[in-house]
Amino acid sequence: MQIKYNWSKIFLQRMDVLTMKVKIYFPDGHLEKPIWDALETAGYKLKKAERGYLIDVDHPNIIFKQVRPQIMPFYIEMGKGDGGFTGEDILENWKLKTELKNIEILARLPLRPTKLVVAISEEVYPEVESIEDFKAVVNNKIVFVASEFPEIAKEYVKKHKLNAIVFDPIGKTEASILPPTPEADMIIDVTEFGTTLRANKCKIIDVVRDPVYSVFIANKRSLLDREKKETMENLIIDVDEVIKSKNLVSLFFNVPKEEDLKRIIDYLTAKGFDPTVSPLAKGAAAIHIILDKAQVKFLKPVLRNMGAKRIATSPVITFGD
Repeated sequence: MQIKYNWSKIFLQRMDVLTMKVKIYFPDGHLEKPIWDALETAGYKLKKAERGYLIDVDHPNIIFKQVRPQIMPFYIEMGKGDGGFTGEDILENWKLKTELKNIEILARLPLRPTKLVVAISEEVYPEVESIEDFKAVVNNKIVFVASEFPEIAKEYVKKHKLNAIVFDPIGKTEASILPPTPEADMIIDVTEFGTTLRANKCKIIDVVRDPVYSVFIANKRSLLDREKKETMENLIIDVDEVIKSKNLVSLFFNVPKEEDLKRIIDYLTAKGFDPTVSPLAKGAAAIHIILDKAQVKFLKPVLRNMGAKRIATSPVITFGD
């Protein structure tokens, strides 16, 4: 007996299963580790799949696929994915290139911001300190500008009236200005501290954008699906809370004498804290507050002088305000 399949029905059922999932693009490059670490700290179990570009996650509604942040706006605009982690500079470059109708920024991420800079090789142009110096040296000759953000670079060279050819080096941007025989005269690139540029004897001569933040973007049509929207919003909240908690600690201490308790509570309250006060078995109380760990070294001696004992700290993740 030959079994006949209704392939159209099977396809539609398969699509229903797929659309229940939220496909999120996971970044590679400098964003990969902080996002990965934040999610693991928030309780997500992540593992790179055998073929490398899929990331297994113990969440029934999420599919992670790893791609370069530079391509995410295009994929999400086309509806190939629901959301992803990328950079404001990348998003701006796409907006200059084409109209993005289907993308919405759901959140700025509290990661250390980068900046978009203009740099040259100090070996090739040792006398150049600024963009005006560079213009004077090259005069009106054709210069080559390498950037992973070619649309932003085109706007920059137009603004400064440079006779320039802009190209995307597809890789390590700073390599294109290194001697001997560099491929470019100038680069427009992202940097956090400038360490890689300095290591390659590259000099920053101008700043195009500062700061540049990381963002989570989503497809507007995906946001119309309540479950997809909630899944993405909860994911962002988890990442946001972990990153914001990175510099926070819990501070615990005992106040064994009743007469010290009120003035310590009054002092902490006046400083903006809302201390948790728990009675001790032998009298007086134990106190708990959450604060930036940079404050601890200043607060400990004050509390000690006011009668605090057995002062201790521990890492903390705060969920919500």
